[in-house]
Amino acid sequence: MVEPQGPLDTVPEENYPPLLTQNNYWNTKQLINQVISEDQEYVTWKLKDVRTGGTMNAYLNDFMKNEYDQEDGSSAEDIADAHTAEAPLQRVRKRNGGPTGRVSKASPINSVPKNVQFPRDIYDSQLAALPQPRELDQSEQLNLLLTNLDEEQMNRFEVFRRTSLAKNNIKKISSIITNQTVAANINLLLAGVGKIFIGEIVEKAQEVKKRKLAALMASRFRDKQITAYRLKKILKKLTLMVEGPDASYDDSVDENESDLCEDDEDENLVNEVNTYNRLIRSKINSEASRLGIIRHYNKLVKSFNALDVSVEKFTNCPLLPEHIREAWRLYRAENDTVPQATWRTQGEGNGWMFR
Repeated sequence: MVEPQGPLDTVPEENYPPLLTQNNYWNTKQLINQVISEDQEYVTWKLKDVRTGGTMNAYLNDFMKNEYDQEDGSSAEDIADAHTAEAPLQRVRKRNGGPTGRVSKASPINSVPKNVQFPRDIYDSQLAALPQPRELDQSEQLNLLLTNLDEEQMNRFEVFRRTSLAKNNIKKISSIITNQTVAANINLLLAGVGKIFIGEIVEKAQEVKKRKLAALMASRFRDKQITAYRLKKILKKLTLMVEGPDASYDDSVDENESDLCEDDEDENLVNEVNTYNRLIRSKINSEASRLGIIRHYNKLVKSFNALDVSVEKFTNCPLLPEHIREAWRLYRAENDTVPQATWRTQGEGNGWMFR
């Protein structure tokens, strides 16, 4: 093999038989599996970092374990089994006209049973049972914040603290909308609220960017997994064509399996996949067939080496308009509502545009 371009090397189109051996197949397969395993660990770590931490299952499991423990040692599963065993007897008594031991009474369809506890109630009760720390005043909270910031965070905090929206622009906007003079202290309040709002939107946009990068990473990892399987399949086919069908390979790779075209609208890709499928299914072990398969293998090797699942290089990339739009949509959805810009409507509306 020549021209190393990453984890895998391409196969030359000339003098290739000495390189396509059974040992080379096992070594290359092991290398591919190692690369996929390392990428799998990275992808799992990044996805776990992106997802929210904790669910209600932890609280529900503790509640189910402690709430239904009886003095006689019966558990929630025992109680459920007892109710399950009693149900057929109740149906038999009712079918035979005998007493069922209970009086059926219609209950309102929208009534909630008295012994029902919702997960949120369980969480609130357990949270209330925890020891509460002493409430800090504003100066103590600020001091606690500043003592836990590193140098970079402190610089960002100072810049955010000293930065303010242009007072002249705030004054112009408020005056144009209301068509009257707005007091200076109100404009100062609007500037502070606007700065906080912009910070919320930017932080939400950063989270949106992080999730989009995670989706890109997962998509690239999936493409790399598919390419890795195709590489092992093609390399096994080439090795069998060179060493002969008597060579034994005890693995799960099917060298005669056809590839699927993932984009039917790309004519070049469709023709390439169809050509490869004809070569892979052909029983003719000719030089032309080998060269066609080698070219396809080398193309997949270059694609495999070029696929990088790491997204660390995009961490400091700038925000895009799509990130801001998605952040604004999430902000409205998470806060249930947003103040309506009624001053924008005019004409056939309420005519409040620039009163």
